[in-house]
Amino acid sequence: MNSWIGAALLAGLLLQEGGANSYLGKAPPELVSKPDQWFNPPPAITLEKLRGKVVWLEFGFLKCLPCRKMKPALSRWHEELGPKGLVVIDVDDGGIDDFDDVKKEVESKGEKFATLYDKDARNSMAYGIQGHPQAWLVGVDGKVAWEGIPDIKKVEALEKAIAEELKKVKK
Repeated sequence: MNSWIGAALLAGLLLQEGGANSYLGKAPPELVSKPDQWFNPPPAITLEKLRGKVVWLEFGFLKCLPCRKMKPALSRWHEELGPKGLVVIDVDDGGIDDFDDVKKEVESKGEKFATLYDKDARNSMAYGIQGHPQAWLVGVDGKVAWEGIPDIKKVEALEKAIAEELKKVKK
């Protein structure tokens, strides 16, 4: 009985914190991928090559309701803030979703931001993803400026954090 209670408390803490690894103030792991796993990518997309830009990195999957609710914000940020230096990357959990389903979704919704099909969930495991959505805001210096669970109800606060980082982009 005691081990069950301990496991339940640990699971609750992981869910409360998003269960992901913290990289606040540090560089997050590089994304591992092959070119054919990307939809709408800039050429040779890596976090290292994106240094000097601001990166919104969000992990999710197709049937995740909170993830789906964030998609319009991701599209708007890509359109409005992309020219100012923001790169939006949506990482789809390939351990849950099928490649063809992700491709169909991106095409049918007309999503223009970069989407990575995380084959075998390699990036999700490297980031310690245990709940979706989970996101990181990577600043121009390549270090994480914000991390957490994105919530469409708190999008204004997220946009303020993004705006602060975009001020640091060299024109």
